[in-house]
Amino acid sequence: MKKNENDDLLRQIIHQKLASINNEFKGNTLYLYSESISASELGEILGEPTNKIIKFFWEKGKVISLNQSLPSDLLVDYCRSIRIDLKRKSRIDFREVIQEYLEKTSSDSQLTERPPIVSIMGHIDHGKTTLLDTICQTALQKKEAGGITQKVTVSQSEFQGKKITFLDTPGHSDFIQMRQRGVSLTDLVVLVIDGKEGVMSQTKEIINYLCDYELPVIVFINHKKPAETDNENSLNLIKGQCQRIGLTPFEWISGSAREKASIQKLLEIILLFANEFKTNLQDPTHGIVIDIYPHPQTGSRITELLIQGGKLQEKDTIFLNGKLEKIKILLDIHNCKITVALPGDIVKVIGLISATELGDRFLVIKGEEKKEVIEKELANYSEKNEKPTPFSFDQEKKKINLVLISDSQNKLNALSELVKKKSTVSVDFSVVNATIGNLNNFVLNLAKITQSTILVFGPPPSHGQIKVFKENSIPFFNSAVIYEIEEKLDKIIGNQQAVEEVEEITGQAQVIKVFYFSKGNIAGCKVVNGKINRNNRVHVYQEKEKRKVFSGEIKSLESQSEKKTEVIGGQECGIVLKGFDDFQVGDKIVAFRILKKNVN
Repeated sequence: MKKNENDDLLRQIIHQKLASINNEFKGNTLYLYSESISASELGEILGEPTNKIIKFFWEKGKVISLNQSLPSDLLVDYCRSIRIDLKRKSRIDFREVIQEYLEKTSSDSQLTERPPIVSIMGHIDHGKTTLLDTICQTALQKKEAGGITQKVTVSQSEFQGKKITFLDTPGHSDFIQMRQRGVSLTDLVVLVIDGKEGVMSQTKEIINYLCDYELPVIVFINHKKPAETDNENSLNLIKGQCQRIGLTPFEWISGSAREKASIQKLLEIILLFANEFKTNLQDPTHGIVIDIYPHPQTGSRITELLIQGGKLQEKDTIFLNGKLEKIKILLDIHNCKITVALPGDIVKVIGLISATELGDRFLVIKGEEKKEVIEKELANYSEKNEKPTPFSFDQEKKKINLVLISDSQNKLNALSELVKKKSTVSVDFSVVNATIGNLNNFVLNLAKITQSTILVFGPPPSHGQIKVFKENSIPFFNSAVIYEIEEKLDKIIGNQQAVEEVEEITGQAQVIKVFYFSKGNIAGCKVVNGKINRNNRVHVYQEKEKRKVFSGEIKSLESQSEKKTEVIGGQECGIVLKGFDDFQVGDKIVAFRILKKNVN
């Protein structure tokens, strides 16, 4: 395609996408894109007489004309009265716009190598971040709240003169969407599996993604004790587990995430892929958003970008989520100011304010004339695209307003998804505001006016802010660990509805030996079925007494002299309980979790 044709191509694609957006009635659902709709427009789309629509609103006490916007709440009532659903239609996905543009403008000539983009994935606590620490000689794992990765972390390493870009993705279940997006923007995945625990729930979930995306995979079987890296039984067991799920990796590595020899072998295999990943530096500059967070000193918004093609330069204009914005300051991964960055580089940009999230695509726009043409086209989109209040059919739900705050966009997205997931049949969490950065007077006043609970996922509020909360009776909760916020949401729900508690058994262990200590006895156990989790509650049944002798909590769970969060069937472990140590050989320890069943 010729250059002058390229100059107008982006405008054409945006124009075509805009032209295809219309309100429509399909199946038994009315899809609305526009902010509002008049009686005449509604009648035309549904094939309903306009006078019937006007009469319905008149009977509800609302006098309207043919071209007057219909009130949202009564519009919902009208649709319900004629037994149709009402939903908002999705806005333009600008990622698709950029993808289509790149497919039509990228060239296969003058290709040059670029660093491979490698995602480190696996079940929680299997050693992903430790592996990356050893590669990059950092200490990320020690910095993670709760010992788990809670955002996508990017880093870059050089091996044998070649750069490799790494993404460390969260393993906790509440980060499922973030992890899924991490797969979609990577070239190669290193799947870390604990040599003792094998394939766990999140490992299976990731393998399903990998099969869908058909990405090359290296399985790294992590032995926390380097002496066990040659364990053939462990390797064969995990190979069988993966193959039964449908995963055939490029390479199996049995090693230790803390051992340099294992890491060197891994990097050598990664570099075998390096020749496959090429780019044309003359192509339009483009890439992907990794995260957004405030600068720790100045509070300025930092947008972290991964460059996939072309050259990114200081003062470039970026097209992102329907906005054109200019880079004010360009920094490398080490916070040093730079003027140009190449494919595979991670950069930090100051000057972008568009609402965005992990996986959003950006494109650099060159030429003032081209920018003006695109801005005019985008102006039409902006006029139609004021964010609407979603329609709600359920008027009986108890609504609880929340204000969400976090110190990065990735974590804020995970928090928003958690809140959405926690809405129940009778309790609906309504997010009044979600923002990154620090608490400010606007957020405090908004929470007070809307009677919202403030959830802070990240650094704690200051003493002054806590004082304001108490003076104004604003409920708040802060944690740097996602599952603690999940527990708080469960408590909020429990306070709003009558529930009955049901015990769900997760696993059973039998005491095969008792270790006696002055500070308390340890039950040496074998898990006979299911799994024992550190956070489970337990019942203890004694064979001699033929009855339950204790119910309570686990104080510690160990296997192979290491603390564990979970032990699965067939494995041996040591269990210490809170408030009970009168173990006898043959005792059964039954682990369970409490499920709350709504009885309203």
